[in-house]
Amino acid sequence: MSWLLRRHWPLAWAGWRDLDVDHSRPNENPIQRPWARVNSSRSVWLENNVLKIQDYLETPLQMGGVSYEKQPFTENWGTDFDLNIDGNIIQQQFWGAVITPSWSNVGWNSTENRPMIVIWRDATSAVNSIKIIVYSGGSITTLASTPNYSGLMNRSWYHFRILVDKDRLVRIYYNGGLLLQYWLPTQYKSYLGNRSLSFLNQTSAWSEQKNFRVFDHETIFKTETQWNTQVKYDDFNRANGAVGNGWTVHGTSGQIVSNSYSVTGGDDGSRAVIADTGSALGAQRVEAVIGGAEAPKTNQASGLIVRCNAAGTEGIIATVTSGSIFLSKFTGSLTSPTLTIATSGSATVQSGNKIALSAIGDAVWVEVNGVIALMADASGQVPLEHSYAGVLVSRGSFVNSASWNDARILLP
Repeated sequence: MSWLLRRHWPLAWAGWRDLDVDHSRPNENPIQRPWARVNSSRSVWLENNVLKIQDYLETPLQMGGVSYEKQPFTENWGTDFDLNIDGNIIQQQFWGAVITPSWSNVGWNSTENRPMIVIWRDATSAVNSIKIIVYSGGSITTLASTPNYSGLMNRSWYHFRILVDKDRLVRIYYNGGLLLQYWLPTQYKSYLGNRSLSFLNQTSAWSEQKNFRVFDHETIFKTETQWNTQVKYDDFNRANGAVGNGWTVHGTSGQIVSNSYSVTGGDDGSRAVIADTGSALGAQRVEAVIGGAEAPKTNQASGLIVRCNAAGTEGIIATVTSGSIFLSKFTGSLTSPTLTIATSGSATVQSGNKIALSAIGDAVWVEVNGVIALMADASGQVPLEHSYAGVLVSRGSFVNSASWNDARILLP
């Protein structure tokens, strides 16, 4: 039953609930609409208003699932429910939620080659992880994974939430805590009519779900923000040598080379220049054109920095190579940072591209030539009060990273 419905484009919103005290109905075996199975003869039934899916021993090797009829309208959507699962510690076990159309989509019939959010247990293991995998032709590819946790698969109830933003950033929560986030590759992104979850159970015990909701949600990623206040701009068009121009310098072997900020050689490690934005509100943006003395490399990264403290010992960084982008928290120092990676993704980056890193609150994202290439939830890891921003270059294994042809620091 819907609890919220607004169909006015582009701000269409919807929400539905089921399997809760307000939407109780008699036992059903098999379960009836608005639920239905696709491509499976596995038993799925309603018992005491709880959705139950039989164990994998009933129908070995069947990968079809059960889904709810209704789907969200927008690119920012989610599903949550209470979950209770179990499985033996002898064989590989997993319970999954696959991003698919709902069962009501005519012609759809397979969960293969689609991103699957799973609670996973390896064979002969008593611990579990949360993974995003793709099942295809009998083989499994792991796209992302948490560390191992106790619990998750121990016949006890917990609250499970999946949020999707811009149809690509998947965030997974356990009892309100963010455990995993992943930027879906383009071929696996969700879209209108493909914003349902098909649930399947590949454990040796039946699974249970209740208090189900599916909904559009208000995204934290305000990517349409207008960045109207320029704090600093530097085109680096001056004589080779020290950067100067009011920058705070970390690593003196990062200098002006051929009208760009670049590594001049020397030891492995990073060099950076940062400037104070004067703002402690947590909203900052750096835009910079990559290339100059050094073009982007496949094996050495340059970086954009926001939400950095004055000492350069903590902040948010987007590191960029010619084929990838990583969004991370950094600690330690800007000349030898320790990175805690939040998300990563593939991207084609060439000299002359404008790369931008923005942060508003916990929402952080990277653009390449104005197109969003990666997003992450900082999840309170870096204080809003950190007011410095800038750019970074690096050197490793006798290879210099790409230079920066210019750098611009902005506020809303």
